[in-house]
Amino acid sequence: MKKIYRLIQILFVYFIKIIKFLYTRIKKSIRYINSKKRLAIPFYSFLAFVIYIFLLIQFSGDPAFDKTLENKTLNDVTKLNPIQVNKIIEPKTVNEIVSAIKNTTGPISIGGGKYSMGGQTAFENSLHIDMRLFNKIVNIDTTKKQITVQAGIRWRDIQKVIDPLNLSIKIMQTYSNFTVGGAISVNCHGRYIGHGPIISSVLELKIITANGDIIIANRDVNQDVFNAAIGGYGGIGVIAEATLQLVDNVKVERFHEVMPIEDYKAYFDKNIRSNENVVFQNGNLYPPKYDKIMSVSWQKTTKPLTDKDRLIPEDENYWLESHMAGVVSWGNSGKWIREYTIDPLYYIPKTVRWRNKEASYDVKELEPSSREKTTYVLQEYFIPVENIKSFIPKMSAVFQNNKVNVINVSLRHALPDHESYLSWARKEVFAFVIYYKQGTNQEAKDLVKKWTLEMTDAILSENGTWYLPYQPHATVEQFQKGYPDSNKYFELKNKLDPNQRFTNKLLDKYNPYAKNIFAEEKKKTKDYFRAEEQTVLTVPEWYLVYNPKEYANYLESGKNPSDFPFYKSIDEYWKLYDRSLKLTSKAYPENGEYKTMLQVIGVSMTMEYGAKILYENTIGRFFSLFAEEKSSESEKVIIEAQKAYSDFIYQTAWYEFKFLPWITKVWTASEKSDHSILRKWERTFLFTIEFSFKAFYSQLIEWAAKSTYETPADKIYLIVSNVDSIKESKDIKIIKRDRDKMMIAITRWEVFTKKMIELSKQDVKIFEISGNDEIAVSTIMNKSQDIKLQDIKLLYQSRIVTDEKLKRIVYLLPVEKLLPFIKNLQSNNVTVEHVYDY
Repeated sequence: MKKIYRLIQILFVYFIKIIKFLYTRIKKSIRYINSKKRLAIPFYSFLAFVIYIFLLIQFSGDPAFDKTLENKTLNDVTKLNPIQVNKIIEPKTVNEIVSAIKNTTGPISIGGGKYSMGGQTAFENSLHIDMRLFNKIVNIDTTKKQITVQAGIRWRDIQKVIDPLNLSIKIMQTYSNFTVGGAISVNCHGRYIGHGPIISSVLELKIITANGDIIIANRDVNQDVFNAAIGGYGGIGVIAEATLQLVDNVKVERFHEVMPIEDYKAYFDKNIRSNENVVFQNGNLYPPKYDKIMSVSWQKTTKPLTDKDRLIPEDENYWLESHMAGVVSWGNSGKWIREYTIDPLYYIPKTVRWRNKEASYDVKELEPSSREKTTYVLQEYFIPVENIKSFIPKMSAVFQNNKVNVINVSLRHALPDHESYLSWARKEVFAFVIYYKQGTNQEAKDLVKKWTLEMTDAILSENGTWYLPYQPHATVEQFQKGYPDSNKYFELKNKLDPNQRFTNKLLDKYNPYAKNIFAEEKKKTKDYFRAEEQTVLTVPEWYLVYNPKEYANYLESGKNPSDFPFYKSIDEYWKLYDRSLKLTSKAYPENGEYKTMLQVIGVSMTMEYGAKILYENTIGRFFSLFAEEKSSESEKVIIEAQKAYSDFIYQTAWYEFKFLPWITKVWTASEKSDHSILRKWERTFLFTIEFSFKAFYSQLIEWAAKSTYETPADKIYLIVSNVDSIKESKDIKIIKRDRDKMMIAITRWEVFTKKMIELSKQDVKIFEISGNDEIAVSTIMNKSQDIKLQDIKLLYQSRIVTDEKLKRIVYLLPVEKLLPFIKNLQSNNVTVEHVYDY
């Protein structure tokens, strides 16, 4: 403690020294500036201008705006797999599920607790059925020891009901947080001796298919559906109900023994495999050498309980357990501490408890304090029992060569499963459950993929396979070798779900019927996918296109430039900025790059308009007193230049505009009309300064943009209905056709909006734009005007600063409704201002 106190003292002393140094330097600099009068005036003028701009920004915007878009991004417990879906429903009845399936045509994903770790419960732009509120117990038969439940119920909720009846779940995972439907979909297993996967304890299923039909599946009726749905990862249909076999709750006593790994198989065969008294058993294989293993078994007993709780309390505090996992993750030293200190101490007491308590663990004991920079992940390998001695050295080599931070390896035994089409236990196996720590950045993800592929080859070399609820890194060839009956599964899936509506990231990768030319073309097209949040974030960016247009129109109408609402324009930009960021704050991950860009252009615009506010309300207003009805030719060219610039930036980056030729054109304009000389020269000098600065600044921005960013994509890609009315042109290209759909490319920005208006007059349906299912549109209408809309979100109303009679309204809508929406607007004489193409 004294050392820590001393360290704090030292840090404090150094901090004070740094503050003193900075203060001294600033003080000396100010004294120097004050001593040089020629420096003082520009310095303090610049400082005052900076403060002025800061205050303009601070008093602008809409910080009180509190509307946010619905968060439709799903992730799993690892936080490594964010997937944005189209819609999330939480049904409580079978009819709600059937109705949702029948009233949609796109992909469907199904999820429960989200403990699968590789996108097995979600798919982009899908209707996501969150089953967790579909969680009732339908029936309990205490005589047959059977229970029928809705699939969204958690094991723990079943335990609370059956424990007073002295009944227990026959097969489940070690942890009780998982839903029954999820456990059945992955064909789970636990530490149960004398059993295999959960399929052996499932008696019957009620399943809702892709056309909304409800079917019963068991070993006598629809057996093929039964065999495909269990371990089928939601690809066959929605598991609505399941009937499960229960067993008696009994008292169990814990035993443990440490041994060399080469002795484990013989020990297991002699003491565990055929011992009917053993209920739970697993072996903890110690990293990093993987040469020793601790067998931990729980055996039936009549001894008095040492632990009298029937179930683990749901409000248990797991602070110690989560921190112990952190200690073990330190490296080899942490592994040593676990093997020689933590485990020996933990297993000292003799423990007798109820079977149900040992089956009621909570995953909270594994949850770290944060998963932002590092996260904990599982993998699992199923190795034939006779091959574990030859597999462990291969496994160890992969881990050590890739410096994998393995926290724990748990060995569980499973009997063969000859029923499930995606069976992971075609023979009697030991399951190697690997719990490891990895970084969350792309480099860490790429490394995990590399060693996982190496591990998959090692597994296949031992005639084993791997568990599919984790990262789907295995190649298609590896998958087909590890799961040779997958063809039966996908053939049945294609029969029941020919449009492949039930899908997720796992099934999409390995389903041969899901492959189409669009999927391949999307992967090949470099700029196909664009971040959906940018359709909202780009609205303030486009304001810097609309506002110059307003300014040019304002000048063209003959109004006094000094009266242009510059501050209202600044305020409007920052309002759009605040609203866009707030709207996207919960629904999407932060887009730091786009946010920075909006801040930079916003500050630039505020500096320009802030300077114009100062000038136009002083010098500009003074010279406006000398203005006459007729403008000079130079002033007309200035208006023409502003109009040319505002038109140019609708389709091309502003810094590509040629400013200098317009300065020459203004200065060489021949005067033929009566006009004010003073006003002419004042406007000419102001324009020259403005366009000269923009010419210089544009070169800097162009250089920075080209050196920092890639050339922006000038095409946007759509999946649309295959109709003959779409004709290729300079701005529309047909990329691929496939039956009733085709992929097209359209030029972005202003052209895209124009083409959407054209397509709205044809019989075209849009299914997807750049991989997204929603898009923002702004409209211009009279303030008194209103239109009725369905399934379209009104994001906010915005001002037209030069015309108080008009309003801008920004909407967010499904892409499939875009063309009907535009058609509806035009029939109501509403102007479609822009379609924001991400």
